[in-house]
Amino acid sequence: MELKIDKQQKAGLAKAVQDYLVNELDVDVSGLQCEMLLDRVAEVIGPAFYNQGLRDAQAVISRRMDDAAADIDVLEQPLNGR
Repeated sequence: MELKIDKQQKAGLAKAVQDYLVNELDVDVSGLQCEMLLDRVAEVIGPAFYNQGLRDAQAVISRRMDDAAADIDVLEQPLNGR
């Protein structure tokens, strides 16, 4: 699955990477190099973050389903005569 973000967002992320490299590591890189680095980082570690996001979403949905089941149990009416 390929990460697809719009050009403006990608440029903003590349600028953040460039700023970090320049300010924190004293490495002078071009915007194009930062975009290439961003693409590679997304390719290498992106799936781990994506998979964690899926697990987090699954946990939230599971909790909501448990809550809904408990709410339904409260609504059940007793059976008369049995």
